[in-house]
Amino acid sequence: MITTIYSEDALAKRSILAVNMAALYARNHRKALLIDATLPKYVLNWSARRNAADIKLKLAVHDAEYLQSELDDPASYYRTRYQEIIIDADGVDAWNADSALTATDVLVIPIRSYQGDLKAQGNLIQRVETARLFNPALRILIVEIRALTAVSDSAQQASDAVKFFSQKIITATLANTIIHEWIDDRSTFDRGLSIFECEPCNQRAVAEVNNLYQEILKVKDLPIEAAANEVAIMNAIQRRIHENAGVAVFLPFRR
Repeated sequence: MITTIYSEDALAKRSILAVNMAALYARNHRKALLIDATLPKYVLNWSARRNAADIKLKLAVHDAEYLQSELDDPASYYRTRYQEIIIDADGVDAWNADSALTATDVLVIPIRSYQGDLKAQGNLIQRVETARLFNPALRILIVEIRALTAVSDSAQQASDAVKFFSQKIITATLANTIIHEWIDDRSTFDRGLSIFECEPCNQRAVAEVNNLYQEILKVKDLPIEAAANEVAIMNAIQRRIHENAGVAVFLPFRR
């Protein structure tokens, strides 16, 4: 299975989530490959720090460059060697991001309580819809990233914003699991560690990643409603036709 963690928001904990998912697969004795399809190469730098520290749990990490054909071909070396492929992708490295989205089985989009940036929302929806033209079997899981400091009212407003955004992406599923921004997230990542290797271990963080993994498995097997998928694909085609004229036309769809 190919799982892509995709976000254009640098604050969305995307890379941290990707390495934690890869570590979970490895701990479950599944051959996992972690691919860095971003321009900043956060995951590759994380892997270099990890190797320098000689951390026991070994993870295969590669740059996405030159792997496009490997991802597209189900019989390729990497697709047959690894049971799980996790891709960290952003909107900056467009070539690698597009390759990842068209090859992926489940697209995980972490959302950190959108601040009403309509342009950013539109860019994300456009990229997902374009990917669906080439990958009609794409499953999409929206995941809320929540700050620990959020009080009840602000947390509810954030959840409502994420829910509203998820409804804009036809066929997307909103995860029940909420991933929190833990205080030690950055320091753990900077040391080349995953949440499973910290002492003391943050059991709540571990539980969140485990729960998200179970949701990814469920989404992968969800049937795609044909009518909804056709509308999503037509939206992508309409967008392409009209984007040069600066006009976007969307077909309505009611769940």
